Amino acid sequence: MAESGREDFEGDGGPLTLAVETATETRSVALARGRRVIASRSGELREGGASRLLADIDEVLKEAGRAAREVELFAAAQGPGSFTGLRTGLATLLGLAVTLEKPLAGVPTLHAVAFAAGPSEKIVATIPAGRGEVFAQLLGVSAEGRVVEHERPRHVSPARLASEVARLGGGFKWAGPGLRRHLELLREAARGAGLSLNEDARAGVVAGEAWAIAPPPEALAHAVALLAQAAQREGLPHTAGELRAIYVRPSDAELNEQWHAQGK
Repeated sequence: MAESGREDFEGDGGPLTLAVETATETRSVALARGRRVIASRSGELREGGASRLLADIDEVLKEAGRAAREVELFAAAQGPGSFTGLRTGLATLLGLAVTLEKPLAGVPTLHAVAFAAGPSEKIVATIPAGRGEVFAQLLGVSAEGRVVEHERPRHVSPARLASEVARLGGGFKWAGPGLRRHLELLREAARGAGLSLNEDARAGVVAGEAWAIAPPPEALAHAVALLAQAAQREGLPHTAGELRAIYVRPSDAELNEQWHAQGK
């Protein structure tokens, strides 16, 4: 079931931004100006595909009393994440941006996950990658909301990721949808490293002898909008032709083709 929300935005600066996030299990759409969400929708990614996404966008615009031509900036999560969902979101916004001749910004999904978790020098951002594995990246988020990459995004098993982070010590905030399903694994890794684990870290600095788990974000579209707006303020170029998906690993179909090509 999709959910919606609306807030008054009068007085907030920044471009009117339509953002979509279709890379994770919860598809979301948000129309925002600055930090205020004007209207939003969210629902399960598997519900409806491209047709449902277009319907969500239409509903958000109607709820806000806006037309698509009034949008000043389009923003999309560019991966990693669900291959089908990612392609749907990018293709949909690409079509809108080209048709309306508006800028289109891509925001790495793991950046949005880290941003939604709140400021922290060391964040382990994760997204379910299927087959029990995750996409992960070590990031930092400043008090001003700037995301800093400490490594490139990768595809890894949760056990290996927890073991590697344990060797780095404490002070890490874990963030991302689906993280709760690996809670016992994180508990064991923390205990093995002599660290405590705060399982409901809503804000604040993570102690050097501890790990913390950020509450799972309800939806990421607003984080995508805010990061896209920040990039625009910094003068970064945004054109539809520059948008590229971040896949990290080949799709299952591509992996199967590679497997058969090798004669296995």
